[in-house]
Amino acid sequence: MKLTHLNLWHDTVPHAGPLNMAIDEVLLRQAKEPWLRCYSWSEPSVSIGFSQDPVALAATLPPFPVVRRWTGGGVVIHDGDWTYTLIVPRDHPFCELRPVETYRLIHVALMEALEGIGETGSELQPVSTSEGRGVCFVEPAMYDVVRGADKIAGAAQRRSRMGFLHQASVQNVKLPPDFGTRFAHTLAEGVTDMPQAEVEALVLAEATQLATTRYGAASWMEHRRDLGEPIPGQAPASPPAAVA
Repeated sequence: MKLTHLNLWHDTVPHAGPLNMAIDEVLLRQAKEPWLRCYSWSEPSVSIGFSQDPVALAATLPPFPVVRRWTGGGVVIHDGDWTYTLIVPRDHPFCELRPVETYRLIHVALMEALEGIGETGSELQPVSTSEGRGVCFVEPAMYDVVRGADKIAGAAQRRSRMGFLHQASVQNVKLPPDFGTRFAHTLAEGVTDMPQAEVEALVLAEATQLATTRYGAASWMEHRRDLGEPIPGQAPASPPAAVA
């Protein structure tokens, strides 16, 4: 399945982990049609899956700021990687597909975009090598993108009553500045480039608050206190899919 239309946002301002996570959630809450956000990090960082224990992981992580994602999956080190998030509202047909199928379709589109820049030889990982909660780029999950011994792309997903969230990282490959545009066109038949200032006006104030109250809060990192305690006006979310 190829999306009919996609809003593409090249978020040109690097952000700290909590704000990156908050922007994705706010976009999910507001989305009326699919979005692809391509973004970067203001400093080397680590993101961990929703179900992971930061205390148990602490001794194995580099000395970078750590943020807990709202999605599942394993540890991802963000230090020169290329990150993107795909957001699809709940009433879109894409949300009717099983998580494993959406994961496969997105990575097939990613491989097509890689082929378009001359990065050949990638394939889908046929089977999972872990339960999906270790170090993401050390333990490939089924339908991750791999090339030889290197994992190139992995992701984690979450389904909620608001829709579908796919947070992803591409590593071990050099990408051109226009790769987000190339990828968007393999995902969707039509793509609209969204101006930075326009999207910031829609999401940044709410996301900045959410970065403080949720993703940057000790209660989120230590206890995931918001589980079952939705933000006012937000429907409760389903458990995340640990697919990477």
